[in-house]
Amino acid sequence: MRLKTLSFLPLLFILVIGCRPAPTVSAVDPYLSPLKASMKTLLSDRDTITGTWESAGWWNSANVLTTVIRYSAVMKDTTMYPIIEDVYNKAKVVHASTAPGSKIISVNFINDYYDDEAWWALAWIDAYHLTHQGKYLAMAKLLFTDLLTGWSDKYNGGIYWKKNPLAYKNSIANNLFSLTAIRLYKATKEATYKEWFEKSVAWYLQSGLINTDTYYIEDGLCSEGTPNRERHYTYNQGVALAVFAEHYLLTKDKHSLELAEKIAKATFTPTFTTSNGVLKERLPKIAKGNDGVQFKGIFMRHLAFLYRVTNNVVYKDFILKNANSLVTAAYNTTNHSFSCYWSAPSEQPRCAATSAALDCVIEAEWLQQK
Repeated sequence: MRLKTLSFLPLLFILVIGCRPAPTVSAVDPYLSPLKASMKTLLSDRDTITGTWESAGWWNSANVLTTVIRYSAVMKDTTMYPIIEDVYNKAKVVHASTAPGSKIISVNFINDYYDDEAWWALAWIDAYHLTHQGKYLAMAKLLFTDLLTGWSDKYNGGIYWKKNPLAYKNSIANNLFSLTAIRLYKATKEATYKEWFEKSVAWYLQSGLINTDTYYIEDGLCSEGTPNRERHYTYNQGVALAVFAEHYLLTKDKHSLELAEKIAKATFTPTFTTSNGVLKERLPKIAKGNDGVQFKGIFMRHLAFLYRVTNNVVYKDFILKNANSLVTAAYNTTNHSFSCYWSAPSEQPRCAATSAALDCVIEAEWLQQK
């Protein structure tokens, strides 16, 4: 009898364990609660007349929209679809204001800045993949057609940053141009986009805008065509590494992947991180500026893409380290917003800062779900 009794113990143990209630998501997921609450705050900041996040600015609104789209995809939250639709319908026909209070005329998301247009094009490509609505892809294609008007033979190629006058060729405009081209190619399989992607990447590689001593991305070219040094921003690092990760996926050229990883690794240095390894801008005033407040989120979004290409645990750990800092040290539980400094308490709420932080927290939540 004793042996028979003992033989039932493993089964009894399994039954007892099996009857225990499963832990709630909040018990094991540190990101979920601040993620949902801060997204609600972010959506409440949107101007229902223009459709954009007026307090953030015009190009920033394209990035906030991208954050919303990624949130919808990761959280499988289709309630975001009408918001995406509303931005599309309203923002393409309004005079959208930009911080700090100037006005910019936009028709079909086209304005005087090529980088602005590319941000919107990339957002609409993401919206197309999420919702499968062809009009979003058509808008991205229309925007790319306008981006082509910025290409010139000066400095042997590349697109300008802005129109009227055509001046300054910089990293962000050209890498966004490349990223738009390759993602349109992947969505449409139309060869012209592949050709422009390859042409743009080839130009960028010989432009001198990648500092191969440090793998910091230089901001742009001076009037004589040489890179202007010492203007290094996290978003330039992020978009560049995504371009070369895409180039690797297209060509299987390992040199492109190595370049993407060198750019990522360079961003993990003290130039771009705190003593605790949390992402920062090189200059504190950039981090809280009207543009710079968005930069770190852009880097993290594209680092997450590089992680999906490589499965390099270093990138995963960096995303999680930053997300943990955001939810423990930079999240305001009263107004459900994030600081523009990712290892410090939240200051006055700013939707661009919250959007940038959410770019990181959303990717951490995606990793949590894996």
